[in-house]
Amino acid sequence: MKRVGGLLLAVVVVLFAEVCSAQTAQNILERVKKKYDSIKDAELKFSQHVRFEVSKLEQNVSGTLVIKKENKYRVETEGRTIVTDGVTVWSYSQGTNQVLIDRYKGDERAMTPENILAVAPKDYYASILGKEKVGGVETRVLKLVPKDENSLVRTMKAWVDESTWLIRKVEIVDVNDKTTMYVVSDMKINTGVPDSRFAYQIPDGVEAVDLR
Repeated sequence: MKRVGGLLLAVVVVLFAEVCSAQTAQNILERVKKKYDSIKDAELKFSQHVRFEVSKLEQNVSGTLVIKKENKYRVETEGRTIVTDGVTVWSYSQGTNQVLIDRYKGDERAMTPENILAVAPKDYYASILGKEKVGGVETRVLKLVPKDENSLVRTMKAWVDESTWLIRKVEIVDVNDKTTMYVVSDMKINTGVPDSRFAYQIPDGVEAVDLR
C-alpha cells in the first residue's frame, strides 16, 4: 500500500512539474511577445547555418538584418541583399549580377524576419528544455511546436535572454527536414532607423528583372 501511495505521489509530482514548466514556458513566450511589440525597429548582426537532411549539404553565412514595423527589412550577407519596404521586394545576387524585383507578398506562415521574431504564444505549444549560454549570455531554451498542422515549421527552438526577453538564437526545422539556425551576436533596438534603409538603389551595371 505504501508503494502504491508513493507511486501516486511521484506521478502527481511529475505531472505538477510538467504543468508548471508549461506555464513558465508560455509566460516566457508572453514576455518575448510583449518585448517584440515594444520594438519599432532593430539592427542586428547574425550568423546562419543551414543543413539539408536529404543531401547532407551544409551552408554557413553571416550578415546584418535591419527591421522596422510594418514588414520592412533589409538582409545583407556576402554576395546577397534582400530589401523590402512592405510593398516591393528587391533581391540582389552578386553571383548572377541581377536584382529581382517583385511585389511583397505577406504570408503569416513564411519564415520572414518579422515572423521569426514575433513568436506569438497563441501559435505554439511551448516547453522548457533547460538553460544554455549563447555568446556568454545565459539563456532559457524553449521548444516550440506549431499548433497549425499546415505550418511550414515542424519544430522550433528559441534561446531567450531572460534579462532582456530578446531571442539570441533560433533553430527551425521545416516540413522538408531542413534545419536553419540563426545566432544573434549584437542587437540595437529603437534607434530610429530611417525608411530610406528599405528603398533599394540598383547599382550601375546590374541587370534588373521585374517580376511584378
